[in-house]
Amino acid sequence: MPSTGPSPRPFGELTDFASRVLLAVGILVLVVLTVTVLWYGTDVLLVVFAGALLAVLIRTPVDWLVEHTRLSERWSLAVVFVAILLTVVGLGWWMAADVFAQSQQLAVEFPKSVAKAESWITQNPFGKWLIDTGTDTDDRDAALMSRMSGFAFTAFHAAFYAIVLMFVTLYLVIHPRLYVQGLLRMIPIPRRPRVAEVIGATGYTLRWWLIGTLVRMIGVGVLTFVGLWFLNVPLALLLAILAFLFNFVPYFGPIVAAIPGVLIAILQGPEQAGYVALMYLAVQQVDAFVLSPVAYAWTVHLPPVVTLLSEVLLFAMVGAVGIALATPLVAVVLVWIKMLYVEEVLGDRLPTPDDEMPEAYVPPLPERLSADEH
Repeated sequence: MPSTGPSPRPFGELTDFASRVLLAVGILVLVVLTVTVLWYGTDVLLVVFAGALLAVLIRTPVDWLVEHTRLSERWSLAVVFVAILLTVVGLGWWMAADVFAQSQQLAVEFPKSVAKAESWITQNPFGKWLIDTGTDTDDRDAALMSRMSGFAFTAFHAAFYAIVLMFVTLYLVIHPRLYVQGLLRMIPIPRRPRVAEVIGATGYTLRWWLIGTLVRMIGVGVLTFVGLWFLNVPLALLLAILAFLFNFVPYFGPIVAAIPGVLIAILQGPEQAGYVALMYLAVQQVDAFVLSPVAYAWTVHLPPVVTLLSEVLLFAMVGAVGIALATPLVAVVLVWIKMLYVEEVLGDRLPTPDDEMPEAYVPPLPERLSADEH
């Protein structure tokens, strides 16, 4: 009598089902691992990205020397490192006397400014009320110790990551092809030329973002020096250098740079401090509405809303460092979306306003990897 039970599945069908299950599990595990690394290793990833930024900046003149002169890569690296050292030493020697004198004056004037500001706050009824209600007398020593320990931990944390950043930058500058080849080794052979183009486009975008940021920082530094000099504020050169450096970090950087200038101006009276604060505010408005749009429109095309949301997200995750690196990260992600999704997946290769990169930006595929295709 024939069997009435279900017919057994072919072995091939079971094998296909098991393969699909294993593939789904593998994808799930990969997603979980990726999210875990991004969540717990965000600081490390940002340090690596910052090192890549600096490496791109240093490699630009190195690659130019290799391409346009008879110097080898090692000699080009030596020339660039010596040029950087001589530039730093030369600028330091040129400004040393003035900056040293102004630094000594800042060390004397800054505590006086802080004391005068504290005196003004305590004499003001509202300020006194804030101080009295902000912290109980019995808890002030504990709060002070907590702040000091937090500051020490933050300083150690920053110093550690600064050392890591220095070595990451150095290794990426000296042996960039080693890491590019390692990345391409993980890509299927037919896709390696396209991924090499994406890597080249990423480096090109980061290079021009750095140039735009440097233009912004120089503009802010010059405008700050002119404003402080016009208002007869002491230490104008040193304060302008601080504004130049801190402006690398949007939003928080300008505020931190303005605090010493306003405190020093308090010694000349509250009215002078108000003028200095307005000057800093005006410079930042010029940066926000003139310098930044012009610089980044000339270098990279960044949608303002996407940039703002990315800055808010990264600030919530890692603080001020996230804000500093949000804009270049957005620029890189937009390049990846355009080249890997819009052009490859959607097949949309119509010219856009971003298509201004010369064909020379595409790096040649390493010879060893090219040979794998044959």
